[in-house]
This record gives sequence, C-alpha cells and structure tokens, in this order.
Amino acid sequence: MLNYLNQILVQLNLRLRHRNEPELTDMNNGTHQAVPTRFTQAKSTSLVREVFTSNFWMSGLAMLKYIPGSFRVKQVDGMAFFTESKHDEFRKRVLRVTPAKPRQWGTMSVSQMLHHLNLACGGSLGFYTLPDESYFVSRTVFRWILVDWFPEQPVGLRLPKGFKISHRAEFDFDFEKQQLLKIVDAAWQARSPDDWGPHPMFGKITLAEWGKLLQIHIDYHLKQFAA
Repeated sequence: MLNYLNQILVQLNLRLRHRNEPELTDMNNGTHQAVPTRFTQAKSTSLVREVFTSNFWMSGLAMLKYIPGSFRVKQVDGMAFFTESKHDEFRKRVLRVTPAKPRQWGTMSVSQMLHHLNLACGGSLGFYTLPDESYFVSRTVFRWILVDWFPEQPVGLRLPKGFKISHRAEFDFDFEKQQLLKIVDAAWQARSPDDWGPHPMFGKITLAEWGKLLQIHIDYHLKQFAA
C-alpha cells in the first residue's frame, strides 16, 4: 500500500514541477558563473494550504517510513556540534567532497547538494534571504518529529520548499564548497540563540536544536556523496 501511494505521489510531484517550475536564466557564458537561486516573497502559509501540495504528502510518507528506524539509531547530542572535534570532523569531510564523488541516492549533483546545504545551514545566519514557510503544525508537530525525535534525516523529505534546487540549476563547485566551509565555521561560532534567525520551517528553535539539526542534515548529504 505504501509503495502504491508513493508511486502516485511521485507522479503528482513530477506533473506539478513541470507545470510550476520557474524558468531559470542560463548564466554560463564561458565562465563558471552559476545560475542564481530565485527567492520569492513569502505567501501566507497554513496547514490548509500545504495539505494540498505533493511536497507535504511525500514528506509525510518519508517521516512515516522512518519511524521504525528511528528507534535503532542513537540520539544526537545537539551541543556536540559546538565542540572542536565535531567542527574539525565536518570541515575534513567537506574538504573530501570532489566533483567525482559518486552519488549514493537522490537526484542532486554534487554542486547542487553543496548549494542546498548552504541554503539550509546559512539562511538563518544571514548568508541568504529565505521565505518564512512556517505554520503552527510545522513549528510544533514537525519540529518535534524532525528535530527533537528523529536522530537522522528521513530519505525523501521535501520540506521546506526554499531549500529545494531546480534540476536544471547549475552552481560553481569550488565556490559552493568554500561557502559551505565558511558557513560551518560561522555556525560553530554562533553560540548564542540570538545569533540565529528563525528556521524557515520550524521557527525559533533552541541552540541545542540548531546543533542537532545541523549535524543530521550535514551528515545526511555528505554521506549522499560518500564523504
């Protein structure tokens, strides 16, 4: 039943993406300048609006599938992110990422993955301007499940939309890699809750929650490219 539902949601998502995906201007003109990410002003977001989107249901399915696995994985100490050992570990792993690294799952290229992490980890530190997609359920139920409960990021999560990368978008690998190193350094030094803006999906979260969220998100995508 889950497989059948998943197939339906995949087809729905492909149709909606084809219909709604914005055209991106190709900026490659002999240089390595990349296609810029477009951000729109946040629309009023609510559970009623989101429940009619494929991203909502596919993310819900991903969370449902991961529940059994969540009991087999050790919980993550959020404050461990701010230790020197964890900081050194993530820097070394980012440095091991190369354009030749094989993708283990998903559809993003390695440069798209780096840009996605930059958006997710750097948006609330002021590196990017992202729309507020939060609503009551995302700030309470989803926050509890994805930040406080789950020790890993479920495969197939599609929220928030501001982190999504168009399949046609191109980014400069060297720039995105160096940018991620800068963001990891800035996040490691951001030891006060006041250093962080609201998360686009979960709203205002604690320092320990930021530490846990960064660890599981960065780890997920570095593993995606065998780093």
